Amino acid sequence: MNNKTVIIVGKPNVGKSSLFNALLKKNLALVSKAPGYTRDLKKKTAIIFDREITLIDSPGIFESDKSIEKKIVSNAISEIDSCDLILLLLDAKEVLNSDDFNIIDKVRKLGKKIIIILNKTEGKFNSDIIVDTKKLGLGTPFLISAAHMNGITQVQEEIFNKLELNKSPEIDDFKLLEKLSLAIVGKTNSGKSTLVNTLKGENVSITGDLPNLTRDAVETFVNKENIDFKIIDTAGFTKDFSAIKNFNKIFMDQTKKKIRLSKIILILMDIDDYFERLHSRIIRLVYDDNRCMILVINKIDKYKNISELLIKEKIYKLNPQIRGLPISFISAKKGVGINSLIRSIKAQNTVWQKRISTGKLNVWLTKLIKKNPPPLYKGRSIKFKYITQANSSPPKFNIFVNLSNAIKLDYRRFIENNLRDSFSLNGLPMKIIYKSSNNPYGGKK
Repeated sequence: MNNKTVIIVGKPNVGKSSLFNALLKKNLALVSKAPGYTRDLKKKTAIIFDREITLIDSPGIFESDKSIEKKIVSNAISEIDSCDLILLLLDAKEVLNSDDFNIIDKVRKLGKKIIIILNKTEGKFNSDIIVDTKKLGLGTPFLISAAHMNGITQVQEEIFNKLELNKSPEIDDFKLLEKLSLAIVGKTNSGKSTLVNTLKGENVSITGDLPNLTRDAVETFVNKENIDFKIIDTAGFTKDFSAIKNFNKIFMDQTKKKIRLSKIILILMDIDDYFERLHSRIIRLVYDDNRCMILVINKIDKYKNISELLIKEKIYKLNPQIRGLPISFISAKKGVGINSLIRSIKAQNTVWQKRISTGKLNVWLTKLIKKNPPPLYKGRSIKFKYITQANSSPPKFNIFVNLSNAIKLDYRRFIENNLRDSFSLNGLPMKIIYKSSNNPYGGKK
């Protein structure tokens, strides 16, 4: 399967090579303040949330009378035409000028997907350019500082969504699992490093009874059931969740970053303190970051008999938003429950990437609304027109309705809960967007 291709375009000296380096996480393209420094197209493979894309750094596009510069620009335009996505980069410290509008006109005519990005937003910048770029009809601009690595994750997420990297039909389930990144997070001394060592079959992380032995993220690669896992052992959270003091903030920030960039998060809890409020805060952090997760109760070897059902119910009561989420019971030290945990990871990843057909969704919605219609709004009926799944990882659905703002919160929760139950999406972060529109596919053949 050919990788999707993304090209960075803009006039000279807007920071294209800096963005290229930031997305690659390597300093491969030379950066200079001199305009026109980049003359050749540079192509590299970039990883966007475990998906490979071809990333291209292009020379600056500008009008010139010189034949060599005309040829450089012409080659760049030809390359743009063959790409799947354009990153249109503008300088936030300047106002839009004729060179910018020339580029905008060229890329708009190509009919390609575009992400508009404002670079150099560190310090003071021209805030009027935000309003001006919104008027272009190319979407809301992303504010970044490529040189300082600010806003890069948000750009990666938009690339991921624009290219629909999560739902490529050419990739089978095995391929989706081949490079499965797994971050293990939890309270200090919950057994994260021990679990990593057990999965690896050797001591790659330092373990002990003292808290904070793991201060930096430790990455290792493990093959289980013919699947390659990248496992990340993270610094443990403390009761001082924000970890404002001292160096702890650095490690907590890194842990939060690893959560955002990993496919699946294992939230590890000691069986003696799974009910602590800190765990609920960690769950909320992962949930709000729209990550796929599994809860893992560790150190079950401490007790001869435990009631898994009672523990699950207590956790769900404390965290109702994740009711139904898989909870595994293990002893990392003894190797108990590890195979079951691997199977749970595989199953949850499949659910996370699930695509539900439009037909099934609309049959479900029609039956649900007929049986439980929404209340009237100022004497008017709320009519549900259509539902479609816009994305997976996390699951995102668009529901088209005549009066989207009139749907009360209780009824929205009713729809969400029923959708979860009907399609086995329990415990996963989910987005449902209500849009005031008729059937978007009406009249189309």
